[in-house]
Order: sequence, then C-alpha cells, then structure tokens
Amino acid sequence: MTTTSYTIFLTGVALEVCILWRLSRRQQWRQYFYFLFYVLYDFIVLDLILFGVWRFAPSLYRGFYWGSETISAALRFLVIWEVFRHTFPKGSALQQIASKGIGLVSLGLGLFSVSVFWSLDAYSRLHSPYAALERGFGFSQAVLILGILLMARYYGVQFGRNMWGVALGFGTYVSICVVNFAVIDLQHSFLPYWQALVPLSFNAMLAVWTWAVWTYAPNPPIVTANTAEQAAQLGWWTDHWNRMLSTVRRVVHS
Repeated sequence: MTTTSYTIFLTGVALEVCILWRLSRRQQWRQYFYFLFYVLYDFIVLDLILFGVWRFAPSLYRGFYWGSETISAALRFLVIWEVFRHTFPKGSALQQIASKGIGLVSLGLGLFSVSVFWSLDAYSRLHSPYAALERGFGFSQAVLILGILLMARYYGVQFGRNMWGVALGFGTYVSICVVNFAVIDLQHSFLPYWQALVPLSFNAMLAVWTWAVWTYAPNPPIVTANTAEQAAQLGWWTDHWNRMLSTVRRVVHS
C-alpha cells in the first residue's frame, strides 16, 4: 500500500468514525437505521476486517475485497431507501403516489434491463462478475436517487440538512462511479485513474455525510396538496419518467 492510498484509507476511516459518533449522539441512529447499517458495514468489513486480511493474509485479499465490495454496492440501496422513506413518509398520500412514480413496475423493469445489458457488456470486456455487478448497481442507484430528488422537487418536498446531505453526497458519488466506468469502457487506459478517483470520491461523500449528520435536522413536515390533484398529476409524472427511461435505454443500447 502506497503512502497516498494509505492516506486515503485513513481519511475514510476517520470520516466513518465521525459519522458513527454523530449518529450515536442524540440517538440519531434510531431515525436513520438503514443509513447507519450501511456505514457500519463499510467500517467493520471494508475497513477493519479487510485491512486485517491485507496485513495478515494477503493471498486472500483480492477475493475478499471483491466479495465484500459487491455486498457493499448492493447495500447502497439501503441508503436510497433511507432517503425515500424520510422524503415521502409512510402512510401519507404523497408516499403512495411517489411509490407508484418511482417504479414498482415500469422503473424496476427499465432499470433491470439496462443494468443487465451494461453488466453483461462489462463482463464481456473484463471477465469479472464483480465489476459487472458494480456497474449494474451503480447505474440503477444513480437513476433511483435522481428520480427521488426530481419527484421531491416536483411536489415541493423540503429537505432537512440530514437527508439533503445524504442524498447529495450519495448521488454525486454513484454518478462519478457511473461516468468513470463509462470512460473506462471508451478508453481502457483510464483504468489506473479509477484506483484513485473512486476512493477519493467515496471520501468526498463521507465528508458530505459527516456535515449532514453533525446536527440533527430532519425533513420538515410535508404540507400536502389536495390528494385528488396529486393523483391527477401522477399521470404526467409517470409519462415523463417512462420517457426518460426509454431515452436512457436507447442511449445505452446504441
């Protein structure tokens, strides 16, 4: 491990410790349990255990790294769920409309088809199932968090500091990962930069998250509009969302 990578690693550990510490104060973790679980997994498995494997059993490092990293990529959906459930509280009419708009049917099928296509393409290039899954997960997560933010903006939902920082940091990180993978597909020589760019962008996300949870500031209560009016607007939202997914699929398949 070089001095630069060691510095990046220690910075990430320090930021995760800060996040866990702030979540433990005033018992914020009770409100943001899924977010806590993701950070805790990364801290225990990707930091402590993985470092121990690298230090004492280096021959097992590569396989353990990719396996645990793939699980971490899948667990990022918990962060998306955390943002969604605080942005559109359970039981509200707005939450029911948002659930339909986010894609129990159309979004799920659209993201699945695009993710599978890109994952298979990545596997054919790199012959690595881990890299393929990383790309598929990253694309799905970037579109999902974008959809939540766009829907929140459309319905005038206000964000508190906590969820706004979590969503902003997460969206920026997964977007950078998606763009980075796309550049690698176009120019394979960019691969060495990935080893620095992704950890740095991850640390940047952790820094934003540290700022976000430093003070407990949840989303303000939602002032809902007329339910019938919101239901009528759902048709407009669903139509435009499906058009966006169709455009993305055409671009990826072209």
